[in-house]
Amino acid sequence: MAPKLVAMADVLVELGAEIEALGEVLCRDEDFAARHLRELQAIDLIAQKQRALAAIVAAGFSAAEMRRINLEALHQRFCGFLDDSEMLCEVPLDPPEPDDMDTLGLWE
Repeated sequence: MAPKLVAMADVLVELGAEIEALGEVLCRDEDFAARHLRELQAIDLIAQKQRALAAIVAAGFSAAEMRRINLEALHQRFCGFLDDSEMLCEVPLDPPEPDDMDTLGLWE
């Protein structure tokens, strides 16, 4: 794999770990956690997406790794890159509507 892809995957892994660590620190304050549960869930989802993207990049953008994505938000986006002759995803290939981008409704 190209060194630049390895470096990119490494950065994505580091970012995911840093985001997750931030969420863990914020969760230690029970009052804060109770008031900001949705935001903390968003932090966790961001870290999960970072790890999934890191795995895809580290695997050289392989179709097998794209199929392994278990996060629906990413799975829908990457299924469109798979070869039609291979097992296809069962999710719509249409891009999400702009209103659907904030699936947790955090920024309303």
